[in-house]
Amino acid sequence: MIIYLIPSIIGLLSIAIAFFTKTSMLALFTILYPFLYLLDLYARYKRHKLAQPWPAKDKVVLITGASSGIGRSLAHLFAKQGSTLILCARREDALINVANECRDQYGATKVITIKCDVSDEDDVSKLIKTVEDSFNKLDCLILNAGVSMGERFESISDYNIIKTIMDINYFGSTYITYKALNLLKNSKGSRIVVVDSFLGICPVPLRTGYCGSKFALRGFFESLQFEIWEHEIFVVMAYPDVVKTEINDNRLGKTPSRLDMKSAMSSDECANIIYRGVVRGDKEILFVARGEFARLAEGVFPDAWSYLTRKYSWKIVAPSNS
Repeated sequence: MIIYLIPSIIGLLSIAIAFFTKTSMLALFTILYPFLYLLDLYARYKRHKLAQPWPAKDKVVLITGASSGIGRSLAHLFAKQGSTLILCARREDALINVANECRDQYGATKVITIKCDVSDEDDVSKLIKTVEDSFNKLDCLILNAGVSMGERFESISDYNIIKTIMDINYFGSTYITYKALNLLKNSKGSRIVVVDSFLGICPVPLRTGYCGSKFALRGFFESLQFEIWEHEIFVVMAYPDVVKTEINDNRLGKTPSRLDMKSAMSSDECANIIYRGVVRGDKEILFVARGEFARLAEGVFPDAWSYLTRKYSWKIVAPSNS
């Protein structure tokens, strides 16, 4: 009889140990929180002091995915500030339209458009060669190009959808950074701006490939920041929430579901928030309170956070299924 009770006893002991361990760690965190908060403020002050001033005027700024959405809005903002722009995207006609807007409506005097598929290494090499030949430096690299999906992993008809997302979102961003790094070193205080996503912090259903690529970006560029800090190159991670852009209409898959866009911000509003963070040299830009809450809740209460996101995220990604 005792033998049969052993698994239950071990299970209860494991639960008890986990409870007391988590409780003690939470208590320690509560005690240390004020000191950690002050340390965070000090570290932020030191970073901003090193990263500023950074006026955008005459800065050489390269924006990927600049033909629409957040990229287009960022191009407008930097044009207004007098930056030199290199705009790239796959759709050349749309890219030329954005360049004309930057000149005619926002006063840009130096705008270069380059048709470039960031998942094509030859295209990226030609792009960076153009920047090198024209300026021999790069002040700001904005990694904005991206694609998404909107169906269950088990339902996708072609696994190449996942590969395509990684090729554009992850490999496209990391390879262009690899090629541009020496140009960024030639400009003190340069920025690498990664337009990630709230879904790079908080996973949701129907976006497995997209979430995977955005989590991968976070890991890569957080690590890269340690390596390039000595060169005073600042990685700025931006985590927008739902934004009204064409990516919501062009999700990969047979019948991709759309996000709930009721509370979505405009691309102009999103770009304004990113721009201010870039000028300050912020480590990361979180757009809504739930971003801050997600970062904290996931670390302290991972199971509770997983339960809540599993229960309520369907209302965002597939309202008709909720």
